[in-house]
Amino acid sequence: MSIICGTDLSAASAGALEVARALAAQRGDADVILVYVIEDEGAVDAARAKLDAQVASAGPGPTILPELVVGAADETLVSFADTEASDLIVIASSSKPGSLLRLGTTAERVIALTRVPVLVVRDPAPWLRFARGERQLRLLLGIDDSVACELGIQWTHALRTRGPVEVVLGAIYYPDDAAHHYGLHARALVDRDPEIERLLARDLMHRFGDTQNVVARTRRGLGRIGDHVVELANEEKVDAIVVGTGQKTGLDRLGSVSSIIVHDARQSVICVPPTANIPTMRVPQIANILVATDLSPFANRAVPYAFSIGSEIHVAHVVDDDAEIDEADLRNQILSLAPTGKSLEPHVVRGDDSAHAIAQTAARLGVDAICIASHGRSGISRALVGSVADKLIRATRKPVMVLRPG
Repeated sequence: MSIICGTDLSAASAGALEVARALAAQRGDADVILVYVIEDEGAVDAARAKLDAQVASAGPGPTILPELVVGAADETLVSFADTEASDLIVIASSSKPGSLLRLGTTAERVIALTRVPVLVVRDPAPWLRFARGERQLRLLLGIDDSVACELGIQWTHALRTRGPVEVVLGAIYYPDDAAHHYGLHARALVDRDPEIERLLARDLMHRFGDTQNVVARTRRGLGRIGDHVVELANEEKVDAIVVGTGQKTGLDRLGSVSSIIVHDARQSVICVPPTANIPTMRVPQIANILVATDLSPFANRAVPYAFSIGSEIHVAHVVDDDAEIDEADLRNQILSLAPTGKSLEPHVVRGDDSAHAIAQTAARLGVDAICIASHGRSGISRALVGSVADKLIRATRKPVMVLRPG
């Protein structure tokens, strides 16, 4: 796979080419494809001479394969990445941080269209020294629940196999949303919430799956997520920001997180699209399981299944908020469900919506997966009564194992 580098023959583009060749050399690539796109077909000869001059002025390194194309820059770069089976596009930032330009830059249009990660270079120096083995690279990895974020995590793990990379895991939270996610009481919306930040930091580290040279940072949000990510990047003095992109188009991109970061960040930015083909570098570990049961014989059968895939088992039983119960008796009933020689953690949870209560409990405990038995209702019965298993799958982002009746 070749790295694609876009150029407009500017000094900034020359720096991006240096980075592309340095990264190519680091991973053993023989060449880099340098693409120069012009709109005027009558200017081909002059453009060819300028492109050849940029190639001639480049220093030693992987071979540069120059391509001169008449057309639209964004569509051409994306097309080359597809036809060459490239896994990275490198392009210089075409606007200064904080400038009034928002839509229409080549970098932003490429990010909105491509199926491969894009490295938007602002300062080449950290990348060059990292690729040459002269220094550690420091990245801020923005974490959310998106597929593109998971791909960004895998992309970062791959980069860490090629050299020393210190990772700052960053998450922006809004107190009311985060409190609902974890099933906690919301505090003042303008203040930091230490308990939420503790849980978020735990989940960030667990999701990344590695603790060496990795730190978690959370920030309470008051405005746009993208603005907070840029502030966090400046505070942590990172060299680059890795972020997933939902690839919004048109006016929607004005408020997209990746667009704000690409436009306003002082650092280089790596945008990973949700369609990127990123190899899995680290397999998730399933150890902690939450079993939900209504204490019926069939629902209780989910408990031994949970022990078959996990080592630390939590079992939760949900009761209505205003239910009068003997909690000690319920906990003893739950404890009795443990297979011979095994132990589990019992939880009696209050909530009028069982599915949401289970999802919140799973988030608060930080389990890896949820196991539940479905009574298998169908037709009118299912429409009228609903299915806790179905609702749970929609309420949580965690894997759900559903035990079906025979």
